[in-house]
Amino acid sequence: MATTLPVSASSVLERMNAMRISAEQSLSQVQAYLASNPQPLARVVAGYRALLADSGRRIVQAQVKVIQARAKNPTDPTLIALERRTVELLTMWTAHAQGYSAYERPATEAEKTGAIQIGVAPVVIIAIVIGAAVIAVSLTGIAWAVVHYKEAQTLSEEIALVERDPSLADAIAKINATAPSSVPPTPPDPPGGGGWLWFLGLLGLAGAAFYVVPKLGKG
Repeated sequence: MATTLPVSASSVLERMNAMRISAEQSLSQVQAYLASNPQPLARVVAGYRALLADSGRRIVQAQVKVIQARAKNPTDPTLIALERRTVELLTMWTAHAQGYSAYERPATEAEKTGAIQIGVAPVVIIAIVIGAAVIAVSLTGIAWAVVHYKEAQTLSEEIALVERDPSLADAIAKINATAPSSVPPTPPDPPGGGGWLWFLGLLGLAGAAFYVVPKLGKG
């Protein structure tokens, strides 16, 4: 029986809700630290965003390679397992990226004048310069990045295991000479205002991998 492996929207939502609850449970601690020493938190948020940008690009590219390899050898059990694993990793990444992006927006001109602004929760804003953009992140978004930073690191490490899998490397080596490249390009840097646009771009790339997965034999 032919199969596809789309990411389950309900699985993403369930994971996002659990992640949101974890972030909200740490709001008081994060707010207290933010009031006294905000710069380390700004670095955590910037690092978290960078991890997600890198992981999103890499997992989409890894899944494309797995799909290419399975198209040549659709019944290979190792490639079937790898494809399922890439879907699991995409699910995790989507929950991170989609969940966090709800708490970020382009900073206003007033917010840009000061590096960090602190108000009354939950309207606590931290302005962070990311390249040419200045983003504003709510208190919950800061807590989200702090609480889930380690998990994002682990996700990146697990993607690396897929990238280095000998079975995938061998399969790709055999088809590289004849198969056209279909790896999505890296999204360009967002224009000066919308620091959040890169999330939408990566989510679009991931969506293509999620839902346009060819039917590849039994799995």
